[in-house]
Amino acid sequence: MPHLSPLNWLITPLTFWILLLTFMSILWWSQTSHFPPLYSSFTLPRTPQWNW
Repeated sequence: MPHLSPLNWLITPLTFWILLLTFMSILWWSQTSHFPPLYSSFTLPRTPQWNW
């Protein structure tokens, strides 16, 4: 088992929190903005104005 450097102990939680905050901000943005959510293009449209 390789020895973990102190840098690894710092980077791993940092990456986790950055990913988490990015995900939460995308969710918050999609709920508060007047634009359609970011994932609307990947899911089936649910509102009438999005039916083609």
